[in-house]
Amino acid sequence: MTKPSVLQELRTLKPLLLPAAIIYVFTLFVLPSFVHEWDAYCWYSWANQLKEKGLVSAYEAGSQINYLPLYTYVLKLFSYLYATDDMQANIYKLKAITWLFDIATILMLCSLVKKESKQWRYFIFGLLNVGFFYNTIVWNQVDGILTFFVFAAFFFAYHKNTFGSLILFLLALNFKLQAIVFAPVLVALWWPELTLKNTIRYVFSLVFIQALIILPFLINGNAKNILKVAFGSVDYFQFVSMNAFNIWHLLLNGDLMTMPDNTPVLFGYTYKSIGLGLFSICCLLICVPLYLRIYKARLSKQAINFDLKWLLLSMALICYTFFFFNTQMHERYIHPVIIFLTALAFLYKQWGVWVLVSLNYAFSLDSICNYFKINQNHVFFFYADFMAAIYAIGLVWLFILWYKALPNRAFYFRRLEQA
Repeated sequence: MTKPSVLQELRTLKPLLLPAAIIYVFTLFVLPSFVHEWDAYCWYSWANQLKEKGLVSAYEAGSQINYLPLYTYVLKLFSYLYATDDMQANIYKLKAITWLFDIATILMLCSLVKKESKQWRYFIFGLLNVGFFYNTIVWNQVDGILTFFVFAAFFFAYHKNTFGSLILFLLALNFKLQAIVFAPVLVALWWPELTLKNTIRYVFSLVFIQALIILPFLINGNAKNILKVAFGSVDYFQFVSMNAFNIWHLLLNGDLMTMPDNTPVLFGYTYKSIGLGLFSICCLLICVPLYLRIYKARLSKQAINFDLKWLLLSMALICYTFFFFNTQMHERYIHPVIIFLTALAFLYKQWGVWVLVSLNYAFSLDSICNYFKINQNHVFFFYADFMAAIYAIGLVWLFILWYKALPNRAFYFRRLEQA
């Protein structure tokens, strides 16, 4: 059976568009003014700079802006809405922009639900995921925008719209370099279309689009500073953990936010290199079967098709292991995983791991913001060790599901033994 196109999938959402619009407008009237103070200060000061000095000031010498171009456009747009004196008081309304991307992401996911009668129910479930909306509606962070572009790139790639997927992934990279972790899985989906002719066409098109994105900075002569921001995001905080309750909270004691991650600890290897090594091993484990599947299809001259459940698990795991094993991770870097877990719940009834990880993620965010005013010193599920243990359980759970979904396991492991 021919796989539906992107447009055919999205057309099934027509009955949901009006309710979604109503929910969005209603949300605008009830947005809490609560924000994470430091992040809100950054958004305000950056938007104010862009308003007073212009967009191109984002990457001039001395600028404090350390986000990539796409979000500078969002902040510049926001700065048009308010006078300088009003902007700080209304900075919480930035949530409305990210919330729009959140709704679009959930809608896109619901288009994969084959029974249209269930789309409305799942749309509400998706929006009410406390881990998903806390990041936007409470914290006033913007990981929902990154998640939209990453999930959209996956959605288009799965439906064999390679060029659309490449553009969306380029936009994700222009929002946060963190998106690069998804590249190994997405490349496997793009592979059937990457003939020499198509690759040349795609590369020229993407270079042109990238030039358009950074055109104001190219004209101003400071576009090269964007690379400094991009690569400067690595080692920006050279500590073991930035409130990411990952494996390091299970292995180490003390304040990990002040513990340098470049300390040699095992045969000269640092915390950072050990974490990167563990992530690399997981990345290989996840991706090698994808490329062996391509190799097998090429040998037999068959079309390359991937099981959706396996792909969703692969996308979730590659981000999950990036967050769980690496140092310098923030608590929010697991955010894109939530949408892939939501897809697994909606499409394959994997409700348990979705609920477990989503709640743990919400607790980790509230342990920073304390929006619900819970006495965290006396509630065990706010303990760093407990949250790290729950994340570890979620990771093992996902790997078990991934292994069970792995098609032709004997073929892959026989090939690995031969290698």
